[in-house]
Amino acid sequence: MVCECNLSQTGRSRALSPVVVLAVLTAPVLGAAIYVGTARESHARHGPISTSDVESPAEGGDWARLATSKLDGSRFAMADLSRKPAILYFWATWCPQCRVQREVLNTFSHEWGDRLRIAALTVDDDVPSVQRYLEAHYSLSYELRTSRELLGLFDIEGLPTLVVIDANGRVQSVSSGLTDADGLRRVVAPLLP
Repeated sequence: MVCECNLSQTGRSRALSPVVVLAVLTAPVLGAAIYVGTARESHARHGPISTSDVESPAEGGDWARLATSKLDGSRFAMADLSRKPAILYFWATWCPQCRVQREVLNTFSHEWGDRLRIAALTVDDDVPSVQRYLEAHYSLSYELRTSRELLGLFDIEGLPTLVVIDANGRVQSVSSGLTDADGLRRVVAPLLP
């Protein structure tokens, strides 16, 4: 089973089932086993894919021509992420696996510093709830709101989703579901200057 939140879920608060609570508590320990053991077989786009497998327009770097906004509403050009390797992290406050993924990305942010850009793109519409969430959790370098164009461009269907892009703007990997640190390191480390 892939640890993945479906985008059709709503952001409304609700009681968590015991299964969800168990998944949240065991995800850090079992994340690698889930990723290695079953994720590749159960989701066609999970794990690293070559640039040639990514459908246009992402293949041609068209993602960098798009814009989105920061949490304060100001415009953010995706091109600002180019010229260095980047990870686009699509997430939501209501996604328990996104919290675990954020911890992994926070570790990489400290480990690799300014050699890597990490942009967290929330699908949440309620900016105040996102800001409250970020006060209690790790904030990454670029906290942004996603756009329909970006979701469609990368065919985002579940959360968390990571898109790894090299310094030349080419998509190197798209992974949907929880990606462990070792798996992500194998994809990102060779791209770093």
